[in-house]
Amino acid sequence: MIKYQETLKNIHTQLGHGGDLPVFSATLNRIQELSRSPESDAMVLAMAVMKDANLSAKLLRIANTPEFNRGMGNVTVISRAVVLLGFNRIKNLCISLKLIESFTEAYPDSNIEKLLLRAFLNASMARELAAKAGVRDIEETFLCGLLFNLGEIIIASTMPAVYQEMCLARIAGDKSWSSIQLATLGGQFSDIGQDLAQSWGFPPSVVKTMDEMTAEESDHLVHKQHLLVSFSHTLIEKIYGELNHEQSMEHLSSALRDDFSLQDQDVESCFEDACKLSANMVEEYGIDLKGLVPAMQETGEPRLDECIRRTAYFFHSRNQLVESESTGVKAPKKRDESPGKQLYFLNRLAELTAEKGSAHDILSLVVEGIKACTSYERVMFCLYRQSPLMLGMKIAEGDSLESLEQFFTPQRKESDLRLFYHVIKKEMTLLVSDLNEPGWKERLPAAFIKEVGPSGMVIAPVVIRGKAIGLFYADRVDKPLEDKDFTCFNQFVIQSKIALSHKA
Repeated sequence: MIKYQETLKNIHTQLGHGGDLPVFSATLNRIQELSRSPESDAMVLAMAVMKDANLSAKLLRIANTPEFNRGMGNVTVISRAVVLLGFNRIKNLCISLKLIESFTEAYPDSNIEKLLLRAFLNASMARELAAKAGVRDIEETFLCGLLFNLGEIIIASTMPAVYQEMCLARIAGDKSWSSIQLATLGGQFSDIGQDLAQSWGFPPSVVKTMDEMTAEESDHLVHKQHLLVSFSHTLIEKIYGELNHEQSMEHLSSALRDDFSLQDQDVESCFEDACKLSANMVEEYGIDLKGLVPAMQETGEPRLDECIRRTAYFFHSRNQLVESESTGVKAPKKRDESPGKQLYFLNRLAELTAEKGSAHDILSLVVEGIKACTSYERVMFCLYRQSPLMLGMKIAEGDSLESLEQFFTPQRKESDLRLFYHVIKKEMTLLVSDLNEPGWKERLPAAFIKEVGPSGMVIAPVVIRGKAIGLFYADRVDKPLEDKDFTCFNQFVIQSKIALSHKA
């Protein structure tokens, strides 16, 4: 447990140095919230996307490829792309684009492109299989596939030397890949991926799909999504020769036939479509397609050998076409340096955890740190009680706190706090960068807007080992929130949960 906590601490320290991380902040948080709302229309979602000019341009180019745009005419505006492709498809494309962009720019020397590209290939394959199998929410299956190996991507990017040693140990073949993860990190890649995905606000159903044990303990849909995503992941690993799996292609295919009535030709068709989608994504970022060309090998399984040969031929041919067109490569973006003040507070938090400081001291330090390291004007921690149901301001920093203190009281009507209770129940961070964006004022409690009056706000629940203890809240009154502040806020929240979990 201690080794795992140390691993998480190292990850979050490194994430603080990567200026664009966490990946799923700002634009993506807004897109996820808007796409969940039945009141949102195409223009509202389009406006959220268009706030990121780079994302908008790439999204339009992807939307006009043959794999996405099948006889719908040239798509020139984001709002039309949303209408034609759908909210969830647009959301997943945005997440995929940002995943590749943020990691390659924040960690240009980590050589993780192949993991990112195979994550997208896995997501595309899982989505195509889900569509063939008649799964209700194929876009959520895509998201499950994209995040399935998030833990490995995180370790490879933030702890490259450790990851390289792990890979060398795997090649030596003395221990299983699972044993190497446990011995080196104190946990599995899936544990790390789940912790981060949950802290970045992804739905519990997606988070649970990332691990076999949590998927088996969940409802039928989550379990089915896990089976599809796990099959796709295993197939891709076999094709790229990363691991030697005891299960043969025939055994894997038999499981798909039994569970989903999918035949061999269905699987082959899905994989071909996934390869085409992945090639489009890779070309958009100027990343070398050679990372998707598998090494030729003789596995003793004729079907697998044929699949490897066809995959190598497709990506090699596509790469030659790209090189002949001399497409430019996007220059890496300069990293932002993590503020020394933030590291100072995080180190104090680590020391307090080691000294077994009280929960109150930990929460007070986190509130103080968020206020000191961001441009948020008001920061607070609210204590949550289930019986009787209430939220009360416990710790706060900033000016003009009276309105917050008066709003978050035991006497407050439950209807006024329903949004905040919902955030705690769903265990998902809510970021509202700008309340003037269409739709937000209609969705937020009228009493809260009138009495507290933020221009932008962020809410993060604090749930420790299944027990909700409260939430962090931060806002600005004079202007909308900035992306960099959310990154800092999120890191403090994650570290507070680690500290409180260590104490529990």
